[in-house]
Amino acid sequence: MKITVFGVRPDERQHLERWAQQRGDELVQTTALLTPDSVAKAAGSTGISCFQTVPYEAGVFKAMRKLGIKALALRNTGTDNVDFDAAQHYGIRITNVPAYSPNAIAEFALADMLYLLRQTGLVQRDLQQDHYRQATTHIGRELRCSTVGVIGTGRIGRSLISSLNGIGAKVLAYDPHPQADCQLHFESVTLQTLLRQSDIVTLHIPGTPSNTHLIDQAAIAEMKPGALLINTGRPNLVDTTAVIAALRSGQLGGVGIDTFEHETEDLLALAEAGQFVDPQWQSLLAMPNVILSPHIAYYTETAVRNMCETAMQALHDLAERQASDCEVFPDQRLRQAQ
Repeated sequence: MKITVFGVRPDERQHLERWAQQRGDELVQTTALLTPDSVAKAAGSTGISCFQTVPYEAGVFKAMRKLGIKALALRNTGTDNVDFDAAQHYGIRITNVPAYSPNAIAEFALADMLYLLRQTGLVQRDLQQDHYRQATTHIGRELRCSTVGVIGTGRIGRSLISSLNGIGAKVLAYDPHPQADCQLHFESVTLQTLLRQSDIVTLHIPGTPSNTHLIDQAAIAEMKPGALLINTGRPNLVDTTAVIAALRSGQLGGVGIDTFEHETEDLLALAEAGQFVDPQWQSLLAMPNVILSPHIAYYTETAVRNMCETAMQALHDLAERQASDCEVFPDQRLRQAQ
């Protein structure tokens, strides 16, 4: 079976090559992103695997159909950048990786919480400016003594709750589709109650249109003064303009953002012009009570291996038995197992 893999990074190569050797696949690897122009690299392939945050538009699927390629296996969970109407129109089946490593993202969110609770950004700023004595004055808060509001109790949310249970923090949880787990300890509450009572609010829900700007000016106004906000979920969940205003007013005490609202546009600009320039990103980057990261919460050795192997297996499943447990159907447009 011939598979063309787009957007390949150095850390993925060993896993992809091992897979090809074990399964006898013919593998074509390219660092190029999947676009209507680059699809030609996949000529003769049975399927394509890809990982990117820029859009999969109609032109991609039209070109795939012309080449007789009927399957696209994403090496990630999120599908909000996929034009499913076009994929269905051109007969292209889509799979994703529902859960490459929930623990990785949960641990990253936990790390952001600890960084902000201990005011590490202020400490580092003072030390870098040779203000040693000032650096010793930033008193921290303990996670064990905090109330953490977890929005979304899917795989990642539950993994985080498990860690918070071990630390001893009080956990409130909101999920419109709650999942029972008798081994976890948390209180299911309304979103408003969670916002009002939590010292930390952390997001682990899909980026569906209905969730866009779930955390906006009104939601932030409901939160405790000085509360912390963590977004390792999806870029559209947070209104960045409202967050910046709340940080400047002191309504928010700190923010950890791994999925930045404008990352798709900024990455397209980076690819086209070689520059990642965004005034809001720069404003956040300058604040010592903000920790930014470039969508890497998932990024561990375990996750990368799982992403590669799951995507490749999905292509085999579609080719060999015409079905995959990882297939994303048009009526499940944003099936993101957060």
